[in-house]
Amino acid sequence: MTHDPFAQVRQAHRICGAYYQQILPMINEVAQKIETSFLLWDTWSFNKPPRRGMNPLESWKWDYLPMMDVSFVFSKQMQPSLPMLMIDYVIDFKLVTDSELEYHQRTSQYPKDEEPLATRLKTPVDKSQSYLNIYLFSAANNDTPYSSPEEMWDSYEGYPDTHSKVQFSDNNQIRGIGFSVPLIAIANDNGVNLLVEKILEHREYLMQG
Repeated sequence: MTHDPFAQVRQAHRICGAYYQQILPMINEVAQKIETSFLLWDTWSFNKPPRRGMNPLESWKWDYLPMMDVSFVFSKQMQPSLPMLMIDYVIDFKLVTDSELEYHQRTSQYPKDEEPLATRLKTPVDKSQSYLNIYLFSAANNDTPYSSPEEMWDSYEGYPDTHSKVQFSDNNQIRGIGFSVPLIAIANDNGVNLLVEKILEHREYLMQG
C-alpha cells in the first residue's frame, strides 16, 4: 500500500478542529457565566485571513491559523449610556496556542517582517507551551473619559503582566490585572468553573487595587 504523507495533514486538521471545538465554547461559556457581552476579537502575531477581494495566496500562510495568538474581548457595563464607571470592566481572553509564535516571542526569535518557516521553528513543540492569559480592565475612578468599553480597552498600553498584580495605565486612569492558565489545567469538566472562580477572584483584586 502506497504511503500517503497527506494523511498526517488531514489528521492535523482534525486535531485542530477538535481543539477549537473544545476551547472556544469553553471561553464563551465562561463569558456567559460572568454575564459579560461580546465586544470584539483580534489577532496579534498574525493577521486574520484576507477579505474576499484580496489574493489569499500572497499573504502569510500563518494567517490561516489565526487562533495561534488571539484575543476574545468581552465587557460588562451597567449603564451603556454613560461613560465607563469603576464597577464596569473589560475582560480579554488571550489564547496562545503555541508560545513559540506568540507575538513578542516570535519577534524576538525571528525577523519581524519575515514569515517564520514552520519546518524551521527554533523551539520544538514539547518545549513550547499552550496557555490562556486572562486580563481584566476597569476605570480607576468614576470621572474617566472613556465613553465605551472598547475605548477603555484600547487606551491601556500593552497588557499588564500575568502575576495577579494591579497595574495602572493611561495616566493612572485604568486599572489592569492579569493571570495565566496552562490549557492542560482547564482541559477537563471543571475547566469552566475553575476559570470563573479565578476571574471573580481577580475582579475583587481589581476593585481593591
